[in-house]
Amino acid sequence: MLGGKKKKANEVRWMLTFADLITLLFCFFVYLSLFNKPQVDLKTGFVVNAATIDTLKNRLPDNTVNSLGSMMGVFFDNKENFEEKLETLIGKKQTSLYKTQILIESMAKGQVDESAGVLKVVVLLNEKVEEDLRIPLFFSGSARRGPVDAELCTSEGLTANPTEIQEFDYILGSEVAVIPQGEYETFFPLCIINDELYEDSEEILVQIGKLRGDVERGNFVSRSIFIQDDEPLPSVSFEVSRRDLYKGISNITAKISPVSGVITEIPIKFAGTAKEKKDFRFMDGATIKIYPYTEKGTVEMEVLQDEVPLYATRTLVVQMDALAIKNAETGRISKQVNTIIGAQEMKDCSGINRFLRENEDFASFELNASKSRCILSLPSSFLFPSGGAAIVQEVEVQLQQFLSEIRDRYELEGDAIRVDGHTDDVPLRKKSKFRNNWELSTVRATVVATLMMEKVGFNPERIAISGYAETRPKKSYLSEDGKRKSGKELKAARKANRRVDLIFTRPVKKERTRKFFPDPDEG
Repeated sequence: MLGGKKKKANEVRWMLTFADLITLLFCFFVYLSLFNKPQVDLKTGFVVNAATIDTLKNRLPDNTVNSLGSMMGVFFDNKENFEEKLETLIGKKQTSLYKTQILIESMAKGQVDESAGVLKVVVLLNEKVEEDLRIPLFFSGSARRGPVDAELCTSEGLTANPTEIQEFDYILGSEVAVIPQGEYETFFPLCIINDELYEDSEEILVQIGKLRGDVERGNFVSRSIFIQDDEPLPSVSFEVSRRDLYKGISNITAKISPVSGVITEIPIKFAGTAKEKKDFRFMDGATIKIYPYTEKGTVEMEVLQDEVPLYATRTLVVQMDALAIKNAETGRISKQVNTIIGAQEMKDCSGINRFLRENEDFASFELNASKSRCILSLPSSFLFPSGGAAIVQEVEVQLQQFLSEIRDRYELEGDAIRVDGHTDDVPLRKKSKFRNNWELSTVRATVVATLMMEKVGFNPERIAISGYAETRPKKSYLSEDGKRKSGKELKAARKANRRVDLIFTRPVKKERTRKFFPDPDEG
């Protein structure tokens, strides 16, 4: 009897435990029903590529990732087909565990041709809705979005193509998609504008916004769609096919047709007898850039005539580097033949030259003439002690005599005078009174200029002073094979580069042809 009672008590206790379990299960399912809401996704395609596998390597088991190799490059139009293929490769268990991660990393970017006119973007729901469901949408990306106009943008595309929308890449009929009651999906149109303008591919990023009611956003709430341009490459041509070039700045201009929506770069190369950095140089590089929505691009070229003899010419052939052009192709005129015209009038430095020839004391002075300048180089070894900037008394008297002789010569009348100091490439000693070669070169130029103004009588308003340290050598420190000079060659180069240059330049406004018998009325 006692045993029977005990058994009955145990049965009652078991029944209570089972009731508790039923209650817990009921609560659990109620909990799931509260949080397991219908999900909204954008329909997208899926494809496994190298980037997909690289991303998943450190997140999923190796055997799972390796199995994806056989799916490489295969496009799946929907996730159901993709999941079915996954199950055959990695099994149902691993598919249920990892499918969401694999799907997200395998999302394919959408594409639409600009000429297609319209793209229908599908919105999916995994359960039917009991009433119409409004889904807000957001749009971003590099593509230029136009206005929202339900009458202009329909499911069939644009009903008209007014000029005011030509500046945009797409417009919308609505920013809200509606899934009707009892349905699983809907779509909304993106109306693509064919502007007949060559452009890069442009991205439209579509996103599902915040939802209301008993629905939530799923795993695929954004989609990238690229508009593929279908226009041919524009062509670029030189605007001027042939011309003569003179001293100063000359523009090389390329014209594009039709106008493009992206930046066009046209590298140019050269041929002919003219040498870069000797007969011409480019101010900001030798690549013409034509910016979006503009018709032309220009590079500035400086024509250097200092070394061009009287009436001499140089041929400069400018040609587009066809293989390196970006976002265009060569047009009708891709080569431009130019002639750099030599100086029509040389700067007269004959008086200084004659004086130097007749006075052996100044044999170390070097004179160079060009179209507009007389460049007189005074060696530092003649003027200053090593590392110093004070002219010794005896040399100062000689220099004063020389400068007095040339000061009033008619060929230098009205000239601007620049006094430039230069050093070699040897750093100054620590105990030097000057901090570096920059300071030494500037002080030396200042000392010579002060002598010219205070003791010889040159007009201070016409004198400018500069110091260049070792940055502008007259004689290179490199041999023809590009190796650094050494021994006697290096010593000779350093000696030539230690100098003070007096540069007499004829002002452009006062430029005139020298006449041996000037008119009486001329001053």
